[in-house]
Amino acid sequence: MSLDDPILRSIARFTPQDILLADVAVRIQLSPTEYVTAAKHYEAMGEWIDRPGSPLRGMVDGFYPQGGFSTGSTISGHNDRCDYDLDAMAVINWGYGVDPEHALATLHRAIAGEEGSRYFDKSERKTRCTQVQYTDMHLDVTPSVLIASMEPKTSFIFHSKPSDPSVPRQRLFANPFGLAEWFNARTRADIAFGSYFEQASLNYARASALAKADTTPVPLQLPAYKKSRQVICLQLIKRWRNIVYDRRHPKLRLPPSVLLTYYVGLQTGVERSLLDELIHQVDGIIKTIESATASGRLVFARNPTCEEDVLTDRWPGSIDDQQVFLEELRAFALKLYVLRRGVSLEDMRKILENLFGEKPARDAIAALRQQHVRDNEAGTGLYIPGRGTVPALGSLAAPASAKVIPYSTPFGD
Repeated sequence: MSLDDPILRSIARFTPQDILLADVAVRIQLSPTEYVTAAKHYEAMGEWIDRPGSPLRGMVDGFYPQGGFSTGSTISGHNDRCDYDLDAMAVINWGYGVDPEHALATLHRAIAGEEGSRYFDKSERKTRCTQVQYTDMHLDVTPSVLIASMEPKTSFIFHSKPSDPSVPRQRLFANPFGLAEWFNARTRADIAFGSYFEQASLNYARASALAKADTTPVPLQLPAYKKSRQVICLQLIKRWRNIVYDRRHPKLRLPPSVLLTYYVGLQTGVERSLLDELIHQVDGIIKTIESATASGRLVFARNPTCEEDVLTDRWPGSIDDQQVFLEELRAFALKLYVLRRGVSLEDMRKILENLFGEKPARDAIAALRQQHVRDNEAGTGLYIPGRGTVPALGSLAAPASAKVIPYSTPFGD
């Protein structure tokens, strides 16, 4: 199979490890149904807090997503006990001196509404936001006040814990919009990987829709699935973090996604395979934390678009918290190095299950096996002379030197 298309030539160089990681990533994305549902909840909430009778009626100057939804890095829950989250900033027309408790309490009343209203039993007041719980997802809405003299969407957000008067009320600088713009500008998808990942995502979404009679049909116009390797790595790191902390450190605060986003955004600029990029990102975080730990200090990071916005203001809380994450990262990196060195497909499955969860790993391994079974049955199985290797994508993309594998059955016929 001659690859005159430069995109296919690039895809043909993907290793089985790259394909498996990409397939795992496909399976931890929000499904089209989940994405559409989340978007509807988000849009409805923006209208709800400005409804007639709301204490914020006529005062909502803006409502926009932050966090994973703004960088394309939201992931689904890793088990039946965990849901996925959506974060939103509500820009309210208050003065800079608004009392933090007033701001948070007013937003909560606007969301919860009167007893019996749609969100009354679903909303929970937090120290910096109100969380609304839906089936399989939650929405965190943070009140904010724009600071006109600073970069676009730089805002004050608020911190208050009425159940503990000893906790000081605070106004904090924040610019999640700027951080997302910075990250997105630094992590643009290359054509080959973006094209492959887009097609793999659409194929998986359509197959899932066919398998579930009650699933909303996949819409013709989906959100863009073309993602950079760095965004996929961020999602894989977040998935691993969620699993390892749920499994071994359920009482500890998670290293925040916003900090992981910043670290991944810093380490861009060179095109690598997906596995090499993931190793590069994990190693980079390890070196940053090791450097801080060696000098007896906590890691510290600022939003590159707003130096007053401190990304490490709530994590790590102690050297011990930092050390726990460092040790887990080192174990993560060791498993990735084993993957890169090359092991059997069965050992790859075990590693991927340990890192990212049983179902996505098993499904990814099964998909790779099925591709080669289909190629073999169709007489289009290929191998590369001189290397004795099978192209990771089988007949979907292979170098011109690839030769057809003679047909065989499990009995050697």
